[in-house]
Amino acid sequence: MYRTAVLAVFLTTLAIIAADLFLVRIPRRFHGPADAEPPSGSRLLGWLRVLVNAVGFLSLIGVAATGFSTLLGTNSEMSGFRLMLHVGSAPAFALAAVGIALFWAHRNRFAVEDWGRLISPGAWAVPLRKFFFWMAVALTVPTIVSIVAAMFPLFGADSQLEMFFIHRSCAPLLAAAALLFAYFAWVTWRERSLD
Repeated sequence: MYRTAVLAVFLTTLAIIAADLFLVRIPRRFHGPADAEPPSGSRLLGWLRVLVNAVGFLSLIGVAATGFSTLLGTNSEMSGFRLMLHVGSAPAFALAAVGIALFWAHRNRFAVEDWGRLISPGAWAVPLRKFFFWMAVALTVPTIVSIVAAMFPLFGADSQLEMFFIHRSCAPLLAAAALLFAYFAWVTWRERSLD
């Protein structure tokens, strides 16, 4: 059941990316770029943002690959080397998530012009980036807090299983939202750089 749900989440994520590519990005090559966001910030903050984004993306790949690798094999429990890699890359992911939230929160505030962009198929990357950013931020909190809380003897065995279930339920949605945020952030950056 869990394997099917995770597969459905990731197939939906890939379908959203494919739909955007084939309906908007590829046809736009023949019509020119749409309404892009202007650049903001200093060069130092820009490079620091790139570094935090890269660490966040790489640690997301590490955490997701080790976490979802149990779905690919016959052993459904994470242990040994995979568990050590998962737990080892989780602090980097948590710190990068905080950094990404700090660097991107102001840029991802919703504004009135986002409604106009959302209606125009060529310009919907900016509001979708903002939506998936806040979705990823909202899902990061229960994903991290639930598993950290399960590690301490504050709860009984049943509550620890519930915390693990919360972590396991939020993780695929967080990975999908983070991937879609990264995709639409890349799209808006690329459109801005082509202007």
